[in-house]
Amino acid sequence: MSTDITVLDTKLQRFVHLYLTGAYTNKELAGLMDVHINTVYSWINREDVQMVITDMQKKEHEAVEIRLKSLRAKALEKMNDLMDSPIDGVAFQACKDVLDRTGHKAKNEVKVEKTVKTIEMQLKDLADNIFTDVDFVEVD
Repeated sequence: MSTDITVLDTKLQRFVHLYLTGAYTNKELAGLMDVHINTVYSWINREDVQMVITDMQKKEHEAVEIRLKSLRAKALEKMNDLMDSPIDGVAFQACKDVLDRTGHKAKNEVKVEKTVKTIEMQLKDLADNIFTDVDFVEVD
């Protein structure tokens, strides 16, 4: 059900427009509307005001969505142009972005193999290295 803002009196219409900007705190709204802050809270909680706010937010969301969808063709054309760039780095990044966004992103996997040596193993290695570095001389 669509609720037109004109169902509200002009003061509430102004309030709703200011509220929907998101630029003001409730205290600031009270100051702008020259009312007590409790009045702002009661306006916000009114069912008719809530319905108008919800309806206006829905319409704004739909308008933004339509605008974004209309920009997709322009974005695709720009990406296509960038893929033909004489600068290899630009062309590469454009190609990579297209592939990434269409489900062909390269996997980032790093395999790490690590052997953990116990202290006993490390001592044995150390001892083996000490004795291989020592020259033994036969004594008569």
